Amino acid sequence: MFSCEPKVQTICVGAESIQLRVREGKAGILLERDLRSLGNRLGDVRVTQVVLACKRSLQGFLRAEPYSRVIEPAVHKMIESATNRMPQQISSRELHGRDAIHSAIREISRVPDESELIANVRAITRAMGASTAFFFLCERSAEGEIAAYRILIASPDDTAAAQTYVAKRWYATDPFLMHAGKSQRPYFSSDVGFLENLTGSWRDMGEFARAVGMRSWIVAPAHLPRASKFGVLYASNSTLPADHGEEPLRENRVFFGALSAELLDWYISRDKALALKRSALSTLEIQILDATARGQTLDQIALSLDLSETALRERISASIRSKLAAKNIIEAARLADEMGLLAAGSERKVAYVVHSPRWGTFLGEILGVPFWSNVNPEGLERAAIFADVLTAREVLDSQLPGHDCVLHRVDVHHAAQTASIDDCVAAGLPGWAPGCTNSGAPADDSGTVGVLGAPPATYH
Repeated sequence: MFSCEPKVQTICVGAESIQLRVREGKAGILLERDLRSLGNRLGDVRVTQVVLACKRSLQGFLRAEPYSRVIEPAVHKMIESATNRMPQQISSRELHGRDAIHSAIREISRVPDESELIANVRAITRAMGASTAFFFLCERSAEGEIAAYRILIASPDDTAAAQTYVAKRWYATDPFLMHAGKSQRPYFSSDVGFLENLTGSWRDMGEFARAVGMRSWIVAPAHLPRASKFGVLYASNSTLPADHGEEPLRENRVFFGALSAELLDWYISRDKALALKRSALSTLEIQILDATARGQTLDQIALSLDLSETALRERISASIRSKLAAKNIIEAARLADEMGLLAAGSERKVAYVVHSPRWGTFLGEILGVPFWSNVNPEGLERAAIFADVLTAREVLDSQLPGHDCVLHRVDVHHAAQTASIDDCVAAGLPGWAPGCTNSGAPADDSGTVGVLGAPPATYH
């Protein structure tokens, strides 16, 4: 089991603060370099680089580090303290054909952490004719200005280039980022014009990119309605546009766009899950906030949800305001909406649960141990849910031949990440007693192999 808790060290150099974070992910050791200004000057942008550490990626990263004298020993010490050893190189799976690319893009939503995300982005973009790939997660402030960039570096050979890009602050004038902030349309290196006609930082960026083998580019933006974040996928190869280097990128532009959209959704989904966990709001409280956002009064909400008006006003409403640090229920609804916790459409959604007549309903996995309602519920009152058949089939495929597990559709609240006992019973499944263990059921090692449960609380 990998560790989600990072090792952190903050180093102040001049007017800048650099925070280094090292964590162990499923695919290896993640190194983050977080740069920000100490003075919080107007227009300052926080920039975080995320690297899947191996000897090659670390060598380039430290070679181009502007403050290597103080950063290098700190990085080495933090990585040496990790449980897993850092490999010489990061292995990458090979994908062949459009079906394999399509399948790999679909799998992005089920990736557990950024280490796996980097490995998947590298494999997918290589299969589409790119040797280099970066994903920028861009965050806007309340005023609409860029406040932060999070840069996922997919190739171990490109960490030095990313360091140079950040050190020179090219993100402030990058024409690709400027386009991506305003448009969903893919953008290519040819869309900027001939390199010899460019001037200033645009010319510097272009010449540097060509010098390090990044010659033909596609940039695929991704946007979501009302979101403060947008994504930008950069991919390039070493062939000049004049020598048809853009052609494989253009041929796969739909796939690049789909990958960018999936990566953005991955981050937004985890932001929402983290916000929900931190708020500690119950399903009932979110229902009340949803109704408030639709313009219903507390009296109307009490009637529609069959609640006591006194309980709603004096107890439940007070709980909501306290959890969101809001002055009133209207402000609480606005804050919940900004956090992405309220329904964009329906308040309900349909998900899948896995059920076995013998083992009961699959409740999830904790530290590699699967839990079933008829075997070892261990106090668990909610079942694991899956968004689609493909995801749910991972549980079925993990069972031994001859198992009796089947999928059931259940109707749950739109913010739910699990299904309650009542949800399962309403869908026609048997309920269970969370505190009971059926000693006559098969043992935990009877061939049932679990799957990963809920996503990690944070990707940081």
